[in-house]
Amino acid sequence: MNRIGPKPALLALLIASTLTGAVGVADPLHKYGDDGAWCHVDSGWVFPKDVGSFARVLQPYNIDGNNDAGAEYEQESATLQGAVEVDVYAADSAATDANIDGARATAALTAGEGAIVESEQPFPIDAVKGLKGVKVMYATDTKAAGGQTNLYYFTTDRWRVKVLAHAKQAGTQSDQALDAFVRALPWNTLGTNPGIH
Repeated sequence: MNRIGPKPALLALLIASTLTGAVGVADPLHKYGDDGAWCHVDSGWVFPKDVGSFARVLQPYNIDGNNDAGAEYEQESATLQGAVEVDVYAADSAATDANIDGARATAALTAGEGAIVESEQPFPIDAVKGLKGVKVMYATDTKAAGGQTNLYYFTTDRWRVKVLAHAKQAGTQSDQALDAFVRALPWNTLGTNPGIH
């Protein structure tokens, strides 16, 4: 007795399920609420449309095609012209800036040629239990026309948040404005379950 009938059907089912498997991958970013915010589903982090006087540029993005996400914010007022990148990484992410050394290298490039670390100090945010933060300020060579570049880097047991901020003018006022931006971020959303998936 020759039984070849069910085997082709099983093979066709296996092929069909393999080809459609990629369609089931969830998008890590979703619109959230009616205020123009976006949510990073894995971490719960919300990228609001505005943070203080900074406005988000376009919608958030995936980093390196994985589930890490980020957004860019800008302020173009007369008192502070600046840009800020906010990136959220899983603790085990392979992305370059998902570790402090990679983030420092990126910040040094942003600060410009001849940039050196001016100071590095803890930067506490009390809204998230177990969140540890550091602020690294960069100074540029006095011969170069430089601005203010600050790296803020935060870790929890599951997440990494990199905030890379650059103001066109260096000084106390710019530094305080960048600090205020970081403190105004929605830290209470990190590590939450937004209930989207």
